[in-house]
Order: sequence, then C-alpha cells, then structure tokens
Amino acid sequence: MEGSWNYQPCRNGHPFPMRKADTCLDFLCKYCGKTLNVFTYHQCYAVNAYCYKCRHHGHFARMCNFHVKSCEIRKPKKKSKSKIQRDSDRMKMFIEKKQMSQFPFQGLEDKEISSFTCSVQDESVKQHLNKLKESNRNFIKEISILKCENLKLDTVVKDNMILRNNLDKVNLERLEHGRIIQKIEHELAEHASRTENFEKKIVRLKEENLNLTNARQRLTMEFKNTDMHYNRILNDMEGEIQKLREENVNSRHEIQHLDIKHSNRGVRSTLAICSRWQFAATSSAWRKIPTTIKKFIRQTRRPSLGGVVANITRKIWTICD
Repeated sequence: MEGSWNYQPCRNGHPFPMRKADTCLDFLCKYCGKTLNVFTYHQCYAVNAYCYKCRHHGHFARMCNFHVKSCEIRKPKKKSKSKIQRDSDRMKMFIEKKQMSQFPFQGLEDKEISSFTCSVQDESVKQHLNKLKESNRNFIKEISILKCENLKLDTVVKDNMILRNNLDKVNLERLEHGRIIQKIEHELAEHASRTENFEKKIVRLKEENLNLTNARQRLTMEFKNTDMHYNRILNDMEGEIQKLREENVNSRHEIQHLDIKHSNRGVRSTLAICSRWQFAATSSAWRKIPTTIKKFIRQTRRPSLGGVVANITRKIWTICD
C-alpha cells in the first residue's frame, strides 16, 4: 500500500518524489529503485543522476521506460513480510537511539543517573505509598461495606427462597382452588338444571292442583246440591212413611173387630191394596231420584223406601198369622 506522493522540484528543475510523514510504511522508489522510508527525511538517490537512455536527469537508466517495450520494463521487487518487519524493527531502533541522543542527560554517567533517579524514585515511592495506603484504607472501608451488603444480600436471597417456596405453594393452592371452582361450577350447573326441572314440575303440579281444586269445588257444589235434593226427597218419603204407618195402625184396629173368617180375607185384600199403593208410590218416588243419589244411597247402606215397605208388610203378615 503506497502513500500519497508529493512532487517537489529539485535543483536542476526535475521533480523527485517525497512522502508525507503521516505513515511509517516502507516503499520502493520508482526513480532509483531503492527502499525509502518517511522517517529518513532524505531525498532520492537519483536526484542528480543522468539517464543515458532518455538523456534526462532525475532517474537511473535501469528505472527508465523511455522507448522500451513493456516486457523489458523492470518492475520493482516487492519485499516479503519478514523483510518488511525486519526493516521496521531496525527503523524503530534507529529512531529510539536518535531520540535518546537528544535528551539532556546523554553525556552523564550511569552512577549520576542512578543517584538522581533513586532520589526521585524515593520521593515518588513515598508519595505512591501514601496514595496506596489511602487507597488501601478506602478499599478496606469498601470491603466492610460490601460485606454488610453481602450479608443483606444473603438475607434477601434467603427471603427470596422462602418467598419462592411460598409462591409455589400459593400456585398449587390456586390450582386446587381452580379445580374446586370448576367442580362447584359444574355442580351449580347441575343444580340449575335440576331447579329448572323442579320449577317446571312445580308449575305443572300447580296447574294440576288448580285443576283439582276447581274439580273439588265443582264436585263439592254438586254434592251439596245433590245432598240438599236428597234430604228434601228423604223428608218427603219420611212424611209418606209416617202417613202409611198411621193408616196401617188404623187398619190394624179395624181388623181386630172383624171376624176371624172374614178378617183374613179383608186384611189380605187391604194389605194387597196398601202394598200396591205403597209400591206405586215408592216406585214413582224412586224413579224421580237421580242416579248419583241412588249410588250414594247404596254406598251409605241406608234403608230404601222399598225395603221399609217390605219390612212393614212382613211385620203385618206376621201379626195376621
């Protein structure tokens, strides 16, 4: 890698290359073909040279390319990396020696330099020791502070471990509570469905109960009406039975005064007449009774009008015999 070139005129008017002192890389001069370095600060070796090929000044004939074929032009050789490193090391050593020669204690002996440096070093060492002591004290204070903070951090770590364990327990409890909540929600859904079914059943039972109450009221009204009608009929029948009993008593007294021969015929004829009349009366009255009252009379096993009349006639026949 080549640096930027700066062409300056020489004494005879021909230019010669110069390098800016911004880099420390070596290069080959294209006028003299030798290695140049920016730290040498000298001109090119071919400044006053005369080329016998082109009859010009400022470069050697070996580096001239005037009327020469491209194959005959010699290219500058490139150095290897080891040679470049060697030249740079040599140049560094040269620059260090040159800089050391410019110091004021260049002509002094080693003893004088050592004595001066020892005195200076003692003062500097004392100052450095004082600084080190102060820094050591500061370090000790900082170490004590850090130990306290480390203890605090240990307690914080322990608290964090305890809190982490508590957090794990709380997470487990949260999961258990979540499962319990899900179970309760499922049970609540089941209870809600059951309550809905119960509500439907309650509504249906209320409707049935209402229908039953209406039917019961209707039946009670019918039963009351039929009972009243039945009582009225029974009262009429009891009145007729009382009349028949009175007539029977009267006929029994009349039969006692008759003869025995004629009495049997007369009694039988009267009884037949009475029985026909009573049967006609009872049959007409029984037909007038409705069927519901007839069923109720049979269920309650009360004596019917025909049964009463049959008992009366049986007693009369027994008396006559």
